[in-house]
Amino acid sequence: MAAVPAVAVNGVRVGISSQAYLESKAVKETKVLISDLCRQFYNLGWVSGTGGSITIKVHDDSIPKPQQLVIMSPSGVQKERMLPEDMYVLSPDGSFVWEPSPKPYPHKPPKCSDCGPLFLKSVWRSS
Repeated sequence: MAAVPAVAVNGVRVGISSQAYLESKAVKETKVLISDLCRQFYNLGWVSGTGGSITIKVHDDSIPKPQQLVIMSPSGVQKERMLPEDMYVLSPDGSFVWEPSPKPYPHKPPKCSDCGPLFLKSVWRSS
Protein backbone atom coordinates (compact mmCIF):
# COMPACT_ATOMS: atom_id res chain seq x y z
CA MET A 1 0.00 0.00 0.00
CA ALA A 2 1.40 3.41 -0.99
CA ALA A 3 2.00 6.02 1.67
CA VAL A 4 -0.55 8.84 1.78
CA PRO A 5 1.22 12.12 0.96
CA ALA A 6 1.28 14.59 3.84
CA VAL A 7 1.04 18.38 3.76
CA ALA A 8 1.37 21.07 6.40
CA VAL A 9 -1.87 22.72 7.56
CA ASN A 10 -1.30 25.45 10.12
CA GLY A 11 2.18 24.02 10.73
CA VAL A 12 0.93 20.46 11.37
CA ARG A 13 1.66 17.65 8.88
CA VAL A 14 -1.52 15.89 7.80
CA GLY A 15 -2.51 13.50 5.01
CA ILE A 16 -4.07 15.08 1.92
CA SER A 17 -7.37 13.36 2.71
CA SER A 18 -7.35 14.39 6.38
CA GLN A 19 -10.23 16.34 7.86
CA ALA A 20 -7.88 19.23 8.71
CA TYR A 21 -6.90 19.70 5.06
CA LEU A 22 -10.48 19.22 3.81
CA GLU A 23 -11.62 21.93 6.24
CA SER A 24 -8.73 24.29 5.48
CA LYS A 25 -9.39 27.86 4.42
CA ALA A 26 -8.04 27.22 0.92
CA VAL A 27 -10.39 24.26 0.29
CA LYS A 28 -13.41 26.11 1.72
CA GLU A 29 -12.67 29.24 -0.34
CA THR A 30 -12.35 27.19 -3.53
CA LYS A 31 -15.72 25.51 -2.93
CA VAL A 32 -17.34 28.91 -2.35
CA LEU A 33 -15.66 30.32 -5.48
CA ILE A 34 -17.00 27.52 -7.67
CA SER A 35 -20.56 27.84 -6.33
CA ASP A 36 -20.42 31.63 -6.84
CA LEU A 37 -19.05 31.25 -10.38
CA CYS A 38 -21.73 28.72 -11.29
CA ARG A 39 -24.45 31.09 -10.08
CA GLN A 40 -22.89 34.04 -11.95
CA PHE A 41 -22.40 32.06 -15.17
CA TYR A 42 -26.04 30.97 -15.00
CA ASN A 43 -27.24 34.54 -14.41
CA LEU A 44 -25.15 35.75 -17.36
CA GLY A 45 -26.65 33.04 -19.58
CA TRP A 46 -23.28 31.35 -20.13
CA VAL A 47 -24.55 27.95 -18.87
CA SER A 48 -27.99 26.38 -18.76
CA GLY A 49 -29.59 24.99 -15.60
CA THR A 50 -27.60 21.79 -15.18
CA GLY A 51 -25.23 22.17 -18.15
CA GLY A 52 -21.56 22.87 -17.74
CA SER A 53 -19.14 22.26 -14.91
CA ILE A 54 -16.25 24.02 -13.20
CA THR A 55 -13.08 22.44 -11.84
CA ILE A 56 -10.41 24.34 -9.92
CA LYS A 57 -7.22 23.18 -8.25
CA VAL A 58 -7.00 24.39 -4.63
CA HIS A 59 -4.29 27.04 -4.44
CA ASP A 60 -2.25 26.94 -1.27
CA ASP A 61 1.39 28.06 -1.42
CA SER A 62 2.21 25.93 1.63
CA ILE A 63 1.34 22.74 -0.27
CA PRO A 64 3.43 21.46 -3.19
CA LYS A 65 1.48 21.75 -6.46
CA PRO A 66 1.56 18.00 -7.15
CA GLN A 67 -0.25 17.41 -3.82
CA GLN A 68 -2.92 20.11 -4.12
CA LEU A 69 -6.52 18.94 -4.18
CA VAL A 70 -9.01 19.56 -6.99
CA ILE A 71 -12.57 20.82 -6.45
CA MET A 72 -15.18 19.86 -9.06
CA SER A 73 -18.78 20.97 -9.38
CA PRO A 74 -21.38 18.18 -9.58
CA SER A 75 -23.35 17.13 -12.60
CA GLY A 76 -27.13 17.45 -12.70
CA VAL A 77 -27.40 20.26 -10.13
CA GLN A 78 -29.01 23.57 -11.06
CA LYS A 79 -26.10 26.03 -11.35
CA GLU A 80 -28.04 28.85 -9.69
CA ARG A 81 -28.73 26.63 -6.65
CA MET A 82 -25.25 25.19 -6.18
CA LEU A 83 -23.76 25.37 -2.69
CA PRO A 84 -20.17 24.85 -1.49
CA GLU A 85 -21.17 21.56 0.15
CA ASP A 86 -22.30 20.24 -3.27
CA MET A 87 -18.70 20.10 -4.54
CA TYR A 88 -16.53 17.03 -5.03
CA VAL A 89 -12.97 17.03 -3.70
CA LEU A 90 -10.47 14.92 -5.62
CA SER A 91 -6.93 13.89 -4.81
CA PRO A 92 -4.09 14.54 -7.27
CA ASP A 93 -4.57 11.02 -8.68
CA GLY A 94 -8.28 11.70 -9.37
CA SER A 95 -9.76 9.60 -6.58
CA PHE A 96 -12.56 11.03 -4.47
CA VAL A 97 -11.42 12.46 -1.15
CA TRP A 98 -14.86 13.86 -0.33
CA GLU A 99 -18.26 13.45 -1.99
CA PRO A 100 -21.40 15.50 -1.31
CA SER A 101 -24.18 13.92 0.69
CA PRO A 102 -27.43 13.08 -1.08
CA LYS A 103 -30.24 15.58 -0.62
CA PRO A 104 -33.82 14.50 0.13
CA TYR A 105 -36.36 13.78 -2.59
CA PRO A 106 -37.05 15.25 -5.17
CA HIS A 107 -33.30 15.86 -5.64
CA LYS A 108 -31.28 13.31 -7.58
CA PRO A 109 -28.27 11.66 -5.91
CA PRO A 110 -25.04 13.63 -6.42
CA LYS A 111 -22.98 12.72 -9.45
CA CYS A 112 -19.53 13.85 -10.48
CA SER A 113 -19.23 15.25 -13.98
CA ASP A 114 -18.68 12.71 -16.75
CA CYS A 115 -16.02 15.13 -17.98
CA GLY A 116 -14.03 14.65 -14.75
CA PRO A 117 -11.08 12.82 -16.37
CA LEU A 118 -10.79 15.55 -19.01
CA PHE A 119 -10.93 18.31 -16.38
CA LEU A 120 -8.25 16.59 -14.28
CA LYS A 121 -5.89 16.38 -17.26
CA SER A 122 -6.42 20.09 -17.89
CA VAL A 123 -5.90 21.07 -14.25
CA TRP A 124 -2.66 19.08 -13.92
CA ARG A 125 -1.36 20.26 -17.30
CA SER A 126 -1.59 23.87 -16.08
CA SER A 127 0.54 23.19 -13.00
